Amino acid sequence: MNPRSAVDLHLHSTASDGMLSPAALVAYAASCGVRLMALTDHDTAAGLDEADAAARQLGVALVAGVELSVAWRGRTLHILGLAIDPRAALLIRGLDRLQALREARAEGIARRLTAAGAPGQEALAAVRAATRQPTRTHFARALVALGVTRDLGTAFDRWLARGRPGHVATEWPSLEEATGWVAAAGGRAVIAHPMRYPLSAGARRELCAEFAAAGGCAIEVVTGGGGIRDRDQSVSLAVRSGLAGSVGSDFHDPANPWNPPGRLAKLPGSVRSVWSDPPFPELETDAEPA
Repeated sequence: MNPRSAVDLHLHSTASDGMLSPAALVAYAASCGVRLMALTDHDTAAGLDEADAAARQLGVALVAGVELSVAWRGRTLHILGLAIDPRAALLIRGLDRLQALREARAEGIARRLTAAGAPGQEALAAVRAATRQPTRTHFARALVALGVTRDLGTAFDRWLARGRPGHVATEWPSLEEATGWVAAAGGRAVIAHPMRYPLSAGARRELCAEFAAAGGCAIEVVTGGGGIRDRDQSVSLAVRSGLAGSVGSDFHDPANPWNPPGRLAKLPGSVRSVWSDPPFPELETDAEPA
């Protein structure tokens, strides 16, 4: 067995802010040794049909997924919905609502950028030409292309991050509501990259407890860019909360070498994998010994 995980349940395509089309993403993940993957674009299931067709051709087990923007105690968090039915009525209504929120936020970002002296309307036009699912990453790319800033990191730090001129606060659905959408779609709700949020250790424990009480199933224990300490803390959170664990690169762009698919550490054996039970397809064990 490859010492790295053949499972990657957090990847993005051009259906949101990834750089590869859904079909190209599946092919790329397969070339990296991934055997079980999930397409989890931001607040949309638009790429799943294309990804599924490519996965069938390549012999990759594809899990239908989505990454939902949610609010918890005044902060934006991300919840993965894995093994969902994208045709579920409640989920569709929720995604339509999130799409409307994203459109309104994009217009607000453009106005705020213009007021701060940046080419906001030009950036908005570039974003709309690139996607139907506008994200802050699209605005960051537009600001780089327009020569406003030199790279994506600086675009966020100078213009788009919380407290910066182009930041727009958005009233995302609550953690409990979005978790309910996933459950209604027959899926498994997972807290994405739990160690990235600026929360105290106590707040993270409370988040996991509330998430579990709302029907949440797992947290992302191994995630792209996370170190050993992050993994160990996530293991502790999962065990204390009674939640399963997931593995996901949060992959967006093959030009970024720090989080390619198929290069993640395996899920520690002390945590039950979220993909160990139906509706996930069967896979040889891909966890470390306890």
